[in-house]
Amino acid sequence: MSRPRAADYDAQRDRILGRAVQAFAEIGYPSASMAALADACGTSKAGLYHYYPSKEAILFDSLDRYTGRLEAIVESIRARALAPRDEVRALVRAFLAEYRHSRAYHVALLNDVKFLDEPLRERIRARERDIVEAFADALQRGWPARMAAGSSKPLTMALLGMINFTFAWLRPDGPMTHEQYAELVIALWERGLDGLPGSAASPGAARPAAGPIDATQQEISG
Repeated sequence: MSRPRAADYDAQRDRILGRAVQAFAEIGYPSASMAALADACGTSKAGLYHYYPSKEAILFDSLDRYTGRLEAIVESIRARALAPRDEVRALVRAFLAEYRHSRAYHVALLNDVKFLDEPLRERIRARERDIVEAFADALQRGWPARMAAGSSKPLTMALLGMINFTFAWLRPDGPMTHEQYAELVIALWERGLDGLPGSAASPGAARPAAGPIDATQQEISG
C-alpha cells in the first residue's frame, strides 16, 4: 500500500520544479546532474527522487507546464472573439506579460527541449507549432494582403523573433518594462507593415492609440 502524500506535496514539487528549471537555465541541462539539481533545490538526492524519477522528468514537466500556459493564453484570447488585429495585439501583450515571469522556463524551452526523448519532445514541439499557427492565423486575418503565399512564415517568425528572445536582454528591473516593450513591438509591426509600398490598412483595422505608443518611444529616446 502506497504512503499517502503530504499535505504540501504539490507546493513542494512546484518549488523544486522552479529551482530546477532555474538551474537548467544557468548551467545547462547536460551539466545539471541530479546531485547538482538537489543542491540547487535545497534538498537531498533522495528528496529530489521522491518527486521526480529523473532529470528528464523534471525537464519535461517544466516544458509541459510552460507550453501549456502559453497554449492557455492563446485559447483565452481566441475565446474573446476579437477583431484580427486586436487579437494580434492581445497575443503580443499577453505573451510578453508571461515572459516577464518565465525567463528560466523560456530558456529551457529554447535550449533544452532537444534533450527529451522523441515522444516527449514531439509533444512539446506540437504545442509550439500550434502556438506559431495561432499567431500566423491571426496575422493572416489581420493583414491578408501582406500574408500572401511565401510571406506568411517569414512575417510570423519575424514577429515571434521580436518577443521570443527578450529573455536575453529585457529585464523586469530595466529601463523598459515588458508592457512598454509590447506597445513598441505593436507599433513597429503595424506601422512597418502598413508603411510598405503598396500596403493598405484593412477595413476597420484601426491602429493603437498614439498616446501610449508615443509615450513609450519618448521614454526610450529620453
